[in-house]
Amino acid sequence: MAGPADDTLLVQPFPERLIEIGMFIAGLVGLLILIAPNFGLKPKRTVDGWRFPVKPTCLLLYYLALGGGMGAVAFSAAQLLASGTSNWAAWVGFGFGFILVPLVLGDWPEPLILDGQGLLEGRCASSRIRWQELKHVRAYRIRCDRGVVIHGDGGKQLVVADIAYDSEAVLDCLMQRRPVPYYSLQDEMAPLSIFSDRPSR
Repeated sequence: MAGPADDTLLVQPFPERLIEIGMFIAGLVGLLILIAPNFGLKPKRTVDGWRFPVKPTCLLLYYLALGGGMGAVAFSAAQLLASGTSNWAAWVGFGFGFILVPLVLGDWPEPLILDGQGLLEGRCASSRIRWQELKHVRAYRIRCDRGVVIHGDGGKQLVVADIAYDSEAVLDCLMQRRPVPYYSLQDEMAPLSIFSDRPSR
């Protein structure tokens, strides 16, 4: 039968210091999400097109998420070793981190490539939209993020989020290479030309 000491190990108050650290990190992440669209790297000229790097602030968010997942696994594992396998909170934290790490690695952002064949994200050939497949470009805005969605034949889509890339530069280079209908947030039905006075986004 478990004694008072065992009960103390199983029911431990969550350290207030960890709560303060978590709130600080959450505030920092929220601030990064707000300022990320304002900081980016300039596109780099290639032999037959452009290379658009991922913004450093976006990469920092991914590193924070990756570090948070790994930290959750390590901290939860230590709690399980110290207090036993009956600590359900440690199991929840371990499972959260165990799922978060592969999700972050699988969705890791890569540079956008605009070349003689079309558009490509990183080295994923299946995501390439060839020039002959290009249909139109549509602007979008979801809460703090905005950008453009490039549509191709067969339901292909390439999302250029302003939090991750310089969507204005991508749009300008795309339209210079192949002008296609552009749908803004204010007038989604009528196509707009990139060379006309379009609303600021």
